[in-house]
Amino acid sequence: MKKLIATTLIIAVILTGCNSAETDTDKNNSSLPSKTTDPALNSESKSSSKKTTVRTFESTDSSAWTASFQVINSDKGTILIDPGKYDAELSDYIKSIGGVDAILITHGHWDKLRGLDDAIAANPEAKVYVHELDYPYFKDPERNCSAEQGFKGTTNAQAETLVEGNYEIGGYQINVIHMPGHTEGSVLYHFPEENILIGGDTIMADQVAGSQHPGGNEADRQASITKFKQLSFPEDMSIYSGHGAKTSYSELLKTNRDLQ
Repeated sequence: MKKLIATTLIIAVILTGCNSAETDTDKNNSSLPSKTTDPALNSESKSSSKKTTVRTFESTDSSAWTASFQVINSDKGTILIDPGKYDAELSDYIKSIGGVDAILITHGHWDKLRGLDDAIAANPEAKVYVHELDYPYFKDPERNCSAEQGFKGTTNAQAETLVEGNYEIGGYQINVIHMPGHTEGSVLYHFPEENILIGGDTIMADQVAGSQHPGGNEADRQASITKFKQLSFPEDMSIYSGHGAKTSYSELLKTNRDLQ
């Protein structure tokens, strides 16, 4: 009888130990990272984030005053730069990427402004940004050079004014570089995280824009050329301008006659 009781007690201890082991295992399993929080399993969603794209559009009007302008798009947001038009092609593209968050103006000449009112009408939440010295060009046909083309072009756009410095606009970190000469308020927009420079008419593949138009100043232009030569950027930085083809910083230093 004593042997039977002892045997029963041994079996009970063994069973209790087994149940205890199962409980500890369950607790340990509940504390393991879930699949959704495992960094290795999340790498696919991170790597599938939309890359930055820059699409260039060409614009002209009855005066045959042609220009180039850009749309920058990524998961951060969408920025329209120097809208020389807002036609069906641009409208369809903007709709396909969810609208515009901000509009940047590199300088106040009419080939950069003639699509601005239509762009704002289609994207009423988008804020417009321009250097404070070129904001008056919006209402001045002489300054914005539309008078040179035989008409009086003005825009009703309300803008936030900028000076040289670092800004967060439309989800992007942007370094605004003041480069007067072509106009008083000409600027470059440098996107350091995207390795992109928007040169407007100031920095183009073959030249630095001239000072012959109203608002231009040759002494300021030469000072801006000197200033740009003193700046340093990554060799592979992409540069987009208001006229002509895309280039890189390393190529720009070889092809731009004013930067030699």
